[in-house]
Amino acid sequence: KIILPVKLGLKCRDYIFNFLENPLIPSDNNASERGIRKLKIKQKISGTFRADKGADAFFAIHSIADTAWKNEQSQLGSIRAILEL
Repeated sequence: KIILPVKLGLKCRDYIFNFLENPLIPSDNNASERGIRKLKIKQKISGTFRADKGADAFFAIHSIADTAWKNEQSQLGSIRAILEL
């Protein structure tokens, strides 16, 4: 059973320790977990979406806004730019 993780580790070894060579790469995934925290709280409070289209739209808008925020850009401006395409 230990062989599988070892094989995966060897297969991905070029990616596993990139954070040691590049200080811009974080050693954990805390930013990713913080990014989905708001979505999980919304799910707990309101339950689920009534339609798949509504969920898709919500996640698309949230993704655009979150990416803009992480890149220090205007969230509303980014959403407007996408809608004007």
